[in-house]
Amino acid sequence: MDLRRYDLNLLVTLEALLDEGSVTGAAQRLRLSQSAVSAALDRLRSLFDDPLLVRVGNRMEATPFAGRLQGPIKTALASVSLALALPQKFDPARARLHARLGSSDYIGLMVLPKLHAALAAEAPGISLEVLPKPPDETVTPLLAGNVDLITTVDPPEGRDLFSAPLIDETFVCVMRPGHPLARGRLTVERLLDYPHVVVTAHGASAGILDRTLAARGLRRRTPLSVPVFATAFAVLAENDLVAILPERVSRAQAGRFGLVLRKPPLAVPGYTLSILWHQRTAHDPAHRWLRERLVAIAASPAGHRRRR
Repeated sequence: MDLRRYDLNLLVTLEALLDEGSVTGAAQRLRLSQSAVSAALDRLRSLFDDPLLVRVGNRMEATPFAGRLQGPIKTALASVSLALALPQKFDPARARLHARLGSSDYIGLMVLPKLHAALAAEAPGISLEVLPKPPDETVTPLLAGNVDLITTVDPPEGRDLFSAPLIDETFVCVMRPGHPLARGRLTVERLLDYPHVVVTAHGASAGILDRTLAARGLRRRTPLSVPVFATAFAVLAENDLVAILPERVSRAQAGRFGLVLRKPPLAVPGYTLSILWHQRTAHDPAHRWLRERLVAIAASPAGHRRRR
C-alpha cells in the first residue's frame, strides 16, 4: 500500500465524522466550516470508494466498511499524536479531556461519587461519561473506540490491552428484614426454597454461584434477572425474592434500601473487578491520571477494596 495516497488531515476529519455521525458535529469539533468538511468527506469517499456515512432518516450512519476503519484509525492517530507530542509536566488542573467509561452501576454506587468529587476539585476540565457495559463482558466497544475504559471480571489478554484490579469481592445473601430467611438457621435447602433475583452486571461473576451449586448437583430458581444492582436492591426490599450478590456493594447499600445480609450457607469463590483500557490511551497523560485516580479511590477504605 502506498501511504503517500493518504492525507493525514483527511484521516483526522474521518475520525471526527465517524465519532460525531454528522458533518455539522465534525465541523464544530474540528473548528472548520461545514463546506470544508463536506468537501473532505467527498474526497474520502473517492479515496476509499465507499460512501462511509449514509443518511438514515434524520441521522447519518457509518457503513460497515467505515465501522471497521474507526478503531484502527483512532489507534493510528493516537500513536502519531504521541510520537509528535513534546514531553511536558502534566497538570490535572489544566487538563481537558472527555473520557467514556463502560461500566455497570456498581462503579456508580461504589466509586463514582468520590471520583466525581476528586475530578471537580483537582481536574475540573476532565469530564466523565458513563455508558452501559455489555453484560456478556465483550470488549468490542473498547476495541472500536466507543469507550476509553471498561470494567471487567476476567480481563482478556492482548498486545493492545492493559488492565488493573479495582475491587475484590466476595458474596453475601441479601433479603428484606421480614423475609423468612432473615432469621433462623440458613441452610442450602432453605436458601433454594425461595426464588432468586440475578444481576447480570458483572457477566462472568453471575455464573460463579450457579457453578458452585452445580458441583453439588443443585440448582436455584431464577424468575427475575436484572442488569443493575440498584434494581435488584429495590426489588428485594419489597418481595420474598432472595439474592446472592457482591458483599461490598450490598453492605454499602443495605441501609439505603433497608436490607438484611447473611453469610451464604456454602463456600462461594469471590472475584476481582478490574479496569481495562486500550493502547491508544495508554500513554496519554490525562487518561493515565484519570485511571490512576480511579484505581486509588477504589483501593481506598471508602472504596471498600479488600487488601490481600
